[in-house]
Amino acid sequence: MDTSTRTSTRTGTRIAVTAVAGVAALLGPAATQATALPLEPPQTLHVAGQVIPGGADGRPHELFCPAPQSAFSGGFAISASEGSSLAPEPTDVLQSRPNDDATGWIVTVRKQQIRPGADPRHPHTGPADLVIHLACTEGMPTHGM
Repeated sequence: MDTSTRTSTRTGTRIAVTAVAGVAALLGPAATQATALPLEPPQTLHVAGQVIPGGADGRPHELFCPAPQSAFSGGFAISASEGSSLAPEPTDVLQSRPNDDATGWIVTVRKQQIRPGADPRHPHTGPADLVIHLACTEGMPTHGM
């Protein structure tokens, strides 16, 4: 990085720090006290769904939190069935989000798998397997974010 870039970066940092300090001064001690309080992370329960054979088929699949908990975050894992491998093409993620009332997580994804020695003209043997993962918590629904 050349000297002009370093100077510019340092100046930009000083401006940002000065701006934050100025805002804190305008808002007074209450703003400083509010930002100093540590935020407690929510207590979450990890829920792993069952393997859905062929679940990376482009159709929605859903996993629910145990009542009365709500979905805090979620995701998924894909894998090839025994004796197969994942196709080299990228995974097509259509959705990975909380359901409308935040009681679970919806995943819609496409990923093919191939068997060793498959016909090169038609190497795909079907959709890969899918597992949905979910973090659930009480009192903090995501409300379909």
